[in-house]
Amino acid sequence: MTLWAERTTAERVKILRGREVTQENLAEKSGVSLGTIRKLEQGGSLSLPSLMKVAAGLGTDVSVILGQQSPRRGMDLDERSALRAVSAAVHDTGLGIGTDVEPGSLEELRDAARRADAAFWSGRYVELGALLSALLPEARALFDAAGPDLREAAGGVLSDAFQTAAVMANILGARDLGYTAITHGRNVADQVGDDLRSAHLMASLSWICLRDGHTSKGVHVAQQAAAKVEPRMSDSDPDRLSVYGQLVTNTAVAASRGGASADTARDFLSQCHAVAARIGREHARGNQGQPFGPSYAATQAVSVAMALGDTAGALRWIETTRLDPNTPLSTRARFHLDIALTRTETRQWEAAAAELKEACRIAPRWVRHQALPGVITDRIADVSMSMARSVAQAAGVPLVVR
Repeated sequence: MTLWAERTTAERVKILRGREVTQENLAEKSGVSLGTIRKLEQGGSLSLPSLMKVAAGLGTDVSVILGQQSPRRGMDLDERSALRAVSAAVHDTGLGIGTDVEPGSLEELRDAARRADAAFWSGRYVELGALLSALLPEARALFDAAGPDLREAAGGVLSDAFQTAAVMANILGARDLGYTAITHGRNVADQVGDDLRSAHLMASLSWICLRDGHTSKGVHVAQQAAAKVEPRMSDSDPDRLSVYGQLVTNTAVAASRGGASADTARDFLSQCHAVAARIGREHARGNQGQPFGPSYAATQAVSVAMALGDTAGALRWIETTRLDPNTPLSTRARFHLDIALTRTETRQWEAAAAELKEACRIAPRWVRHQALPGVITDRIADVSMSMARSVAQAAGVPLVVR
């Protein structure tokens, strides 16, 4: 496989542009002439200002065009542009730059925050970028102008917007942006004394740590935040139960993947099921983030079992789990991927391929940003290259010819 740095600049630009974007489209997006794009793709050189314009049109950096950094696999031009727009909004809003805008009403901004959250969980990242780019500065403007009677509610909307930006950055591989968005969101939540939102942000932070390979840190962050919001035995507040449940679940998952002992993973998974039983249904705090309840706890039990090498335990959970109708598409797709991985362990190759394809069908954009499809495809390739080609095409992952 040719390394990104070994390609020519012309090849890199063509790859970044993709088949769906014409040279004319790129010229318009970049604010340069069509001749400039043609010159670059034919091997010509451009001045730095022109290269910067083309990089912006491609939703990337000059260093990527020149081969100094590799682009993230699976991101198309529109997603790269959306991520760059959110990055600018997160940093500017956190610093109070560009927030001299006319904010909408509290209800309008709450509605925008809910729509942004829904866009994330259904994998509509381009739409999400547009929503957050407008929501973040407007929510900051409202927060800055709010009097004592409105400040806590305005801070809640702004904090939620930062949280959605963080999880978008996480899924698209921009971990540093995710950490930054969490920091800004938590600062706002702490300013208004919202301990539950602060803890919810820590649940997202633990997940970012997990995807960033910092599993021990993921355990520590989630466990510490859970201790601060642990509900009393008489507490029936679904928001608090949902946030606490998410935190103990994340502790179990991070522990199972090397962040702590297997016993720690099992202990926290047991707590996860106990909280899920208390809440009795799927519920997301303020309609923000992953709904937590018995169905979600069961899907995570499969993931934990596989990480601990307990294939029999994973199979038992698969056989008894029925997803809630309101389960987000990305959570549903992840469950199909976990089932597919389990099927490879039991050498049920056709069943594994079918589950992987179903995940690709229901959440195609989300799947492209996951590592597990490549792992499953590689396992299937051990027994059937034709089947592996089929699932690799569906998942958009490279297939190494054996």
